[in-house]
Amino acid sequence: MDSLTSSSSSSDGPLHIAFLPLMNPGNTIPAVDLARHLACRGVRSTVITTPSNAAVVASTVSSFAALGHPISLLTIPFPSSSLTGLPPHIDDLTAVPHDLFLPTVISLRHLAADLSALLSSLRPHALVSHALLPFSATVAADLGISRVIFQGDGAFSRVVFCSLGRYFPFPESFTVSSLPHPIQIYRDCLPEMLNSLPLLQSISEAEKISMGILMNTFRAMEPDYVDELKSRKPTWCFGPVSLLNPAMRGGSPEERDRILGFLDRQPTGSVVYVCFGSMCGFGAKQLEEIAKGLEASGRGFLWVVKKGLGWRPEEGFEERTKGRGLVVVGWTPQVEVLGHVAVGWFVTHCGWNSIQEAACAGKPMVTWPLGQDQHVNAEMVVEVMGAGVRMWEGPGKKDDDGAAVTAEEVAEIMGKVMGGDWEAAEKAKERATEYKETARAAVEEGGSTYEDLTRLIQEVDMRRKVVRKTEE
Repeated sequence: MDSLTSSSSSSDGPLHIAFLPLMNPGNTIPAVDLARHLACRGVRSTVITTPSNAAVVASTVSSFAALGHPISLLTIPFPSSSLTGLPPHIDDLTAVPHDLFLPTVISLRHLAADLSALLSSLRPHALVSHALLPFSATVAADLGISRVIFQGDGAFSRVVFCSLGRYFPFPESFTVSSLPHPIQIYRDCLPEMLNSLPLLQSISEAEKISMGILMNTFRAMEPDYVDELKSRKPTWCFGPVSLLNPAMRGGSPEERDRILGFLDRQPTGSVVYVCFGSMCGFGAKQLEEIAKGLEASGRGFLWVVKKGLGWRPEEGFEERTKGRGLVVVGWTPQVEVLGHVAVGWFVTHCGWNSIQEAACAGKPMVTWPLGQDQHVNAEMVVEVMGAGVRMWEGPGKKDDDGAAVTAEEVAEIMGKVMGGDWEAAEKAKERATEYKETARAAVEEGGSTYEDLTRLIQEVDMRRKVVRKTEE
């Protein structure tokens, strides 16, 4: 990792863009993928984050820089607990309890002074920072640096959330009917941040002084909504990032070989991949129900359980499912897993990166949203993309140390999607296959994403030249 303390970007030198993602893997990894892609195109790229979060991508950045690409990783300390009133050493949002997530995001404004000092030293031509870090727009503006909003999710969810003001205060459930694909919204499934008017106001004000929005999507995935956003404000798509610069991350070679070796021994399309992301907080009872459902289904499965939950299957489970099932605690090479011919379906929490990776692999999804924007993302998968089916119908289900979804429900959905006689599942499989081709086309030279990023580079460069002329 670089320890740069003093540098300046010549107005005649390479274009320099700094990145400040939200401090969790779901946003940091795509930001690094984007930074790597731009570095391949001659743009000096600097990723800024907190120390614990930096560890997730440090090896990826350093190995890429060792190949001669202009990319670096810098850190700024998370604000002290004396400033935030939060427990110390919280600088990775995956470690933040649910009830502290919103206060932690709000407390990130205390990063402003350190960010300002670092940007004053770096003097990049643009700062790409997450929408939930609105203070960064003011910091950039004060330094005369163009700020671009980094939107870690897709266009559909942004259009939906921007449409909700007319329904406030939210009833228990309501239909957002003004969209090309009207959807049912349940109040309890909305992100907690929608209850923080000061945060929403600061995000809105920051957007007004930002030059545009970078969306982690590709046009063919949600054309109606990408076009809608482009009509409102300069918007560039940079997805799917997993295809821009494929990188191997984390995990030991032995664990990777164990997982992929298991899949190699399975028939084509016979395995259901089950993974709920890095922020999943299932209790023991829900995990036990999933285990019982997977066993009762009789189907092949690869199930990833988040590390740190302190849970293992009951004695005998692994022996009884040996040969057709594998439980992995912690890391899995998800892009490779989804791309494997043995995987037929993906049971997902509907994190945006997971949805894009499934689309790239042409794999249909069973939606099991847990929180934040995931319920809206699930509607995107089923209603807009047509590439998935729901784990359940109706409002969201919460774990709350119990079992929101029973073993019987898990076994039933496994049988239905793998049985071959459920029309909705067969249609989802067809649609998923189509996305595999359009995703690849988007990132190829001349594709929609490639051209959007070309236009972004040109826009930042044009602004740099205008500033230079003004200074002269």
